[in-house]
Amino acid sequence: MIVTSLGVALATPVAVLSVDDGMTEFVAALDRDESLTYSYRQSIYQVPVYEELTRAGTGLRIERVRSPDVRSVEYFGWRGEPAQGVDGLWMEEAPASVAPETELVIRITPSGEQRFATRHWTLVLKDGFGETVVRVRAEDRPWLLAALAGAP
Repeated sequence: MIVTSLGVALATPVAVLSVDDGMTEFVAALDRDESLTYSYRQSIYQVPVYEELTRAGTGLRIERVRSPDVRSVEYFGWRGEPAQGVDGLWMEEAPASVAPETELVIRITPSGEQRFATRHWTLVLKDGFGETVVRVRAEDRPWLLAALAGAP
């Protein structure tokens, strides 16, 4: 009975975010209701952009985008008008028509200002992977595999 209980505990799925370049993998806990921010410097207007993502089934969904330059928010082409928040950042809520992505493919830029962050952890992409392409996924993994990969 103890062995069975231990086996069930080790196989219990946990929610994680994985970032992988084919050689290196970063894995961290990402609860289903936890907010995830992807931030970067927008290449056209050279301003920071903060995409607030959430898990949606087996994918990630953009909930809102914030930036100090309204043009970088309008760049997404969503319907509706961006609003300026009390923090001075322009914000646009994602419309229901924005479908969740099962995988994000991101090219890490030479400036290296791209990062993922939750309230528990931060990953600076260039520090972790260099200048390459990474694939980002929200997944459920058995607890043992997630722990072996380094997920807290």
